[in-house]
Amino acid sequence: MTDGGDARPAGPGREHEGFEFGFAFLLVQLGTLVAGQFREQLEPLGIEPRHFGMLTRLAQNEGRAQQAIGELIGLNPTQMVFLVDELEDRGLVERRRNPADRRSYGLYLTDAGRDMLARVRAVAQTHQGALGSSLTGPEREQLTALLRRLAAEQGLSGQSLPGASPRRR
Repeated sequence: MTDGGDARPAGPGREHEGFEFGFAFLLVQLGTLVAGQFREQLEPLGIEPRHFGMLTRLAQNEGRAQQAIGELIGLNPTQMVFLVDELEDRGLVERRRNPADRRSYGLYLTDAGRDMLARVRAVAQTHQGALGSSLTGPEREQLTALLRRLAAEQGLSGQSLPGASPRRR
């Protein structure tokens, strides 16, 4: 049986005829797949993507107060304390009292944290290379620019961790 002149038979997959999934749906599908793959690749190192994100941001903001870094990456104070505790327990991060304000702590990578960050960056580079292997260099650059623009329009900063709440203007 056909639908109004369409030669394709009615059946499974046709119930949403006329609706084409667009880029938002594809981004969700791809994001879920890529996040899962990255998580699997980090597992042997005993680290999660959120830990990698925090180590990366910390390397760029070493010595800043825990609260300031939490605001920068979009975590509330409770989430930030838990994340820093996890990294400190793994020997990757240390809190140091701020000599100017004893109530505040600056965050620093340990030597083990720097080593882990280097190892995870290598995994991330390999993962990104495999993901973008079907694109040319200019296509990868264009895709990155477009995704950055979409992220900024949604209130996501380049510093925020995946899963953190976007900052609305």
